[in-house]
Parts: sequence; C-alpha cells; structure tokens
Amino acid sequence: MDGPSGSAEQAPLAVPVIPALDLSWLESGANGRWMDSPDEAVRALESIFGGDGPGGAILTGELGDRRETIEAALASVPADRAVFRLHGSAFASATPYGALAILLSGLQEAPPTHSHGLMRVLSEFLCPPGAEPAIVIVSQPDQIDAGTITVLAQLAQIHHITLVVHCERSTDVPIDLAALRRLGTLTGITVWPLTPAASQSLVEEVAGGPVTRFAATVLWQHSGGSIQRLRQLTRDCISSGKLRRSGADWVLDSGPLPRPTSGGDPSAMLRGLPVRQRALLEMLAICGPMRVGDLIHTGYAAELDELEETGALEIRSEHSGRVAQLSAVQSAETMAAIEPDRRRELTATLEMLDPGYLSVLRAAQDFVAIGNSTEAVALFFDHERTPAQPIRAASVMGRMHLAWAETRTRFMVGDLEGAEAVLKNCPERSAAALIVQAAALAAVRGDARRVHALLDSLPEDHLPDPQTDDGAIFTRESIRCRARALRAEALALSDDQAGAIQIVVELDRELAGFRNLGIINDLIGPFERALLAESMLTVLATCGQLDRCRDLAEAVLAGQHGNPYAVQYADLVLAVLEAVSGDQVRAGQRAATAVAQLECLGRPQDLETALAVKAYCADVPDGQQRPLEAGGVDSSRVLESYAQENRSADEVQPLGRLGWMAELLLGWSMGRIHSPKARTARLVALADRAAAEGLRAVELAAVSGAFHFGETWLAPRLAEVAASTQTVASVPHLMLAHSVLEDDPEQLFQALESLAFAGYSGHFEQGDLPLMQGLTAPQLRRLTEVAGAARRSGPEPEEPGGDPVWMFGLTRREKEISRFVVSGKTNAMIARISGISIRTVEGHLYQVYAKLQLKGRADLIRLAAVHTTQRHRQ
Repeated sequence: MDGPSGSAEQAPLAVPVIPALDLSWLESGANGRWMDSPDEAVRALESIFGGDGPGGAILTGELGDRRETIEAALASVPADRAVFRLHGSAFASATPYGALAILLSGLQEAPPTHSHGLMRVLSEFLCPPGAEPAIVIVSQPDQIDAGTITVLAQLAQIHHITLVVHCERSTDVPIDLAALRRLGTLTGITVWPLTPAASQSLVEEVAGGPVTRFAATVLWQHSGGSIQRLRQLTRDCISSGKLRRSGADWVLDSGPLPRPTSGGDPSAMLRGLPVRQRALLEMLAICGPMRVGDLIHTGYAAELDELEETGALEIRSEHSGRVAQLSAVQSAETMAAIEPDRRRELTATLEMLDPGYLSVLRAAQDFVAIGNSTEAVALFFDHERTPAQPIRAASVMGRMHLAWAETRTRFMVGDLEGAEAVLKNCPERSAAALIVQAAALAAVRGDARRVHALLDSLPEDHLPDPQTDDGAIFTRESIRCRARALRAEALALSDDQAGAIQIVVELDRELAGFRNLGIINDLIGPFERALLAESMLTVLATCGQLDRCRDLAEAVLAGQHGNPYAVQYADLVLAVLEAVSGDQVRAGQRAATAVAQLECLGRPQDLETALAVKAYCADVPDGQQRPLEAGGVDSSRVLESYAQENRSADEVQPLGRLGWMAELLLGWSMGRIHSPKARTARLVALADRAAAEGLRAVELAAVSGAFHFGETWLAPRLAEVAASTQTVASVPHLMLAHSVLEDDPEQLFQALESLAFAGYSGHFEQGDLPLMQGLTAPQLRRLTEVAGAARRSGPEPEEPGGDPVWMFGLTRREKEISRFVVSGKTNAMIARISGISIRTVEGHLYQVYAKLQLKGRADLIRLAAVHTTQRHRQ
C-alpha cells in the first residue's frame, strides 16, 4: 500500500447534521384529496369497463373533469359495444321512466308498463347473449324519476349493464345508487384536482415540451388543478403568447392571463350585467368569500344562481358552510374593471366594508401569483389623477394595510428600492407588521445587522395589530413566524449558524403541529408558508446543510401552496446545490431555464444568481468548453453586462438570499474567464466585504474558495473564520487550514474527505485542485468515490457486496423505501419519488418494522447508522 492510504479507510470527520425535517405543512403529497396523475381516474374507469371491477361506478368531481375522464375511458372500449347516455332534466324528473326514452326507443315492440316486464325486456336488450353488457352513462341523477333509478340499479346489480353515474357531489346520488356503492356493486371514483407535479406533466403534454416550474405553478393555481380547465388554460396561454418558447423551454411571460375563449373585456362584461349582479360581484371582489346563507338572507338568491350558472362565481363547501367567492383572477379583474364613475360611488362603501383595504391586498396577491407584476403595483395608485397618485386611506389600519400590501408586492417582484420607499413614506412604519417587512428587505440585501436591529425593536410579546378574521391574508401568527425566519437568516449569515438551524427546526416542528391540529390554514395561509420556506432554504444553504436543503426544496416544488415565486426560488436553490456538489450539467440546464423565466419576471437578484450558476457550469467535468449561450456567448460576460446595465456605479450585488453564492460562483469562474490572479482578487474582495459587514459565513465561503485553488497563504485567516462559525464546512476547513500550517498530509486528506462527504464535491471528481496534488492515487480514488456518492440524491447506494446485512429478508420495494427513510425523506416525498400513494408507503414501512422488530422510523435510522459506522471502522 503506497503512502498513507490507510487513512482513506478511516471514518471521515463527523459533520454536524440536523434531524430530518417534517415538512408536512407544505402539503406536498396527494393526501387523498389530489391526483398524482391525470390518468388516475381514467384507469379506474377503464378497469370497470374492461370487466375487472364491479357493475359500475359513481363518478364525482367538476363537470369538465368528469366528462373528460369518461370520454378518455370510453376510448378504450371496443367500437361494437353499446353505449347509452341518459340525462336528468325537469321532464325526466316529472315523467315516469322519462329518462329511459332513449333506451326504450330501441325496442322492436312497445315496452311493458309494469316494472318487472320492463326489467326483463331491457335486460335482454342491453345484455344480449354472448355480448358484453351495454355501458349506460347517467348525468344529473338527482333530476331523474325514482322508477328509472330503481330499474337502472337492479340492472347494474345483476351485471346486465355497466352503469356510470356522474355528478358534482356524492350527496347528489339517489338513495338506491348510494346503497349499491355501500354494497360494492358500484365503485366510488372522485376526479380530484391534480397535484402541482401532475399539473406540470399535463401542461408539458399540451405544450409539447418542457415548461418552467413557475409557469406550471401559475397555471395550476389559476385552474385549481382541474384537468379540463388546466388543459384549456394552457391552450389559451399558448395562443395568446402568455406562454411562449424561450430556447427549449416554455416560459410564462409578464402580463395578464388570457380570459377564457368565450370571455371578453372585463369592463364590458361588468357593464352588461344587471345592477344587482354587478353589485354582488363587486362586493365579493371587495370583501372576499361570503357565506351563501348571509347573501340569501340579504336577497341575493337569484343573483347567486344566475352567476354560478354562467361561471362568474363559485360556490364551495367549507368547514364553516357554503361560501360564494370569485376565483383569484376574477377578483383581481373585477377590481381593476370598475369604471371611474362607479369607483367614486363605491368609495364610501369600500371604506365601510373594507376599512383595511384587504381587498386591494388580495387583488395584488392574485396578480402577483400569475406573474402580472405591473397590474399588481398599479392597484396602489389612483389613475384618475395626472400623474397617478398613491391610494390614500383615511384610517390608520387602511394606511398600514396598504403599505404592507405594496411593500410585499414590490418585494415579491424584486423592486427593493420601491418597497423601501413605501415604508419610508408610511407614517405607520413603526407598526410591528411593517417592521417585519423592513427586516425582510434588509435580509434580502444581506444587512444582518439591520435585521437584528429591526427585530430587536419589537416587544418580546409583540402581537401585530393587523389580523384578518379568516387568516386568508396574514395573521399575527404568520407575522411572528416570519420574524423568526428572518432572524434565522441573519444569524446564518453572521456567526451563529447553530442558532439559525435551531430556529429552522423549531419552526418546522411548530408548523407541523399546527397542521396535525388542523388549524394551520387558519393561522398561516399556504402562500405565507411558502415564504417561510424560502427563508428556511436560505438558512439551510448558508449553513451547508445540503441534504436537508435539497429535501425542503423538493417539498416546495411539490407543495400545494400556489406561490410561484417560492417554486422559482426552490428551483434556483437546487441549481446552486447541484453546482456545488459537482453535477454541473444538470445545474447548467436548470440555471438556463431559470434565466429564461426570470428575464420575463424581473427579480434581478435571483436572475443574477441564475446567470452566475450558468457561468460557473460553462465547463463540463472533462474540462471541455460547453457554450450555454446561443452562438457560444460566455454567460459570465452576459452577467457582467447585465449588472452594469441594472446597477449604478456605486451599487453592489446584495449578499442576502443567494446573492453571496452568485458572487462566489462568479469568483470561481474568474480563473477561466480571465486568470487565476483575477479569481483570487475577486474572492478576497468578497471576503473583505463580508468581513466588514459581519457576514462570517460568506467570508468563510470566499476565503475557503480561494484557499482551495491554491492560495494557501490564506490559511491563518481560514482557520480564524472557520473557528468562529458553525457551518457544516467549518470544522473541515479548520482542519484544512491546520493541515497546511502544520504540514500534515494525513489531516489534509481527512479534511478533504469530510468536505466530500458533506456534499462539497464540485472539484474533487476533476482532481484539479492544487491542494490535491500531493495525494496518493488511492486517496484520489477514494475522494472521487465519496464525491460521486455524496452528489447522488436519493437512497443510500448499495454496498459493493450487495445489500446491507440488516436488509436481509426485505422485499425489493421495502429495501428501496428503507433507503429513502434513512436518507431523510418523508413519507410524502417517498410516495412522490416512487410513484405510489402515501398509504402504500406506510404499509411497506409497517412490514419493515415488523420484520426487523423495530418500533419506528427513529429505530430504522439508528440501525442503518450503526451498520454504516461499523463498516467504516472495518
């Protein structure tokens, strides 16, 4: 054995890791209320048509989705099989056997008048000898006479027809058919809305190519996950140019979503409505969802029926009862379409019904959620004046709400200067909610000291004044959690990463507790939870918890929160993680997609980060140049040009969020663009700037980056900054510095191996780091293996000799799920990755625990850890 290769078999230096996060509060699984595939209901219905199931099905869900499901399932039915469609109506309800007219018309003789004779004749007609039973599809069963329902139920029970009854709710199913469902003769199938992941697949199928996560999330949110609406909305967006190609990907352009093909100008539609219908729509736009009972009591029963029938409003059942509401975009468009004269009439009403201007906040959030930042910001201005003036509220609450809404809107679209100006000009800027908003802006800029100062100015038991009744916008709890998440961001950037991680773990546990109690949506809305996830992603990435950061990013991508900006940020975080861990091809592709989408949206800071990742990944691992820009244009120069055009001479890239990572990656790229000397100068300048601003984690990343490329004269500074931080890379870099200062090759290898195990493997597989020049061939091979294993996400790789000993006796699927559990995946993530339901995952884990005689998840992780430790010691 040449050289100190024995050290390669020793256990690597332990790195601090945190327990797996729960993340159930992001609701990233199907949970029995969403479909993981557009074909899920179709396959269930095809099975019944093929004779593998009982005598029929009761199909519930939205009308368009039900029809699309039935037609897709019928496509697999042989052409010679009879299919009949019966529709409920006032005539069918009042006339005995009226709905059977289409069946009776096919008889060669007059049908008997008594039910038994009618059953016999229909049975022979619908299921002749040697033929498959006819398929009978029934719609609006609540508007069909009881005699017809009884005949159909009996025919289905003796399997002489395959009966499919479809309606919106299970309560619309007649008693006879509901009894057959309980007996198992009819199968209950619900066409649930699609999950975001399934929606993306459907959108890409319609578009005929890859679609950005941002675009898919917006379309999913606006369609409510409905298969039919999502398909139609995608087609409308493509035809209108809202969804357009940019390179290989479809991106969502700025501006409003197209109205349905049958729709028209919102203002004209409002003008054409009767006065009371228009008043009802305006009231719902201003006040948000309202209880149907209250509206009926005030005399709006007829208007509710007429507007629901035309699709102008929705009536849904919630825990508090049935409520009438406008969709997100309908509400925003109704607010924007109110004419000037009518707006003046409504001024007093608006102040009375909505003194806090929550309707404006809702409308702004709706526009932001569809990527229409221009309309979102325009809501805060009175365009009747020349020039347009900001909306002025008479009440303190109104002024504070408007400032909160506008700063958040500008924050979401990346207009930091505009948001700061709004806060500066607001007399109520000392309100707790606005202080937290100011802290969020400071966190984006990387001003950790200001974040601490602002949050320290809040009382210890602060309870912000604004609070909505239903928690739809923001609540005291959401503001409190936001303040804690921002505190964690500031701690992570400075010198208390342990404190930042502790806050993240506590927040995750607290949010999971709210979800388990069933109160999370009352306390913190899904959109706000996604904002919290953005802060937590920033903390985990800054602290070097790459695996946990990756898990959270995947949960955000799969979550049912409807925040497209959080999805875009999570995708960008994954690109950064892949770049750092050495998967440059995937990182470059992901970054290129992010650049195309962010160029349409704004958010200049995130765009610069995406451009920096793209620049860093311009070289593939074998060192051959790979042009990422059309015509081979260097994306690093594109980034520099963009920065010069969009920043003043004295303005620098903010270091908050992923801004510091953009500067770091661009610094690493300087060696290829210019020279190693330019790279060192840029990294040292970044370290000096971070030190001056108290951002110790950023200083560590910059100093260690230069150190890795051979600047060993930085060893004393690296040791000092590593000792003052608690990131995953701190201890290995402290050892790395000491190995150079003490000329200890053994310690050098151990530190590099620990960095590779922690996921910082971007350079190790290339073997081109100056620090690696003195390593032996076995050590280099070991580093390459560790780097490759650490880069692969998913279950732990198998041992060279096969499965671990503790997996003996488990099935293939049980082994796969066990590996996912050991790697920190939640049941929802495992279900999504494996393509099975959460209940199936739980069933497999029950079998694993029983076979291995374990009490639960913690014991399984402990068993795998003990085995891994023993293997490293051998």
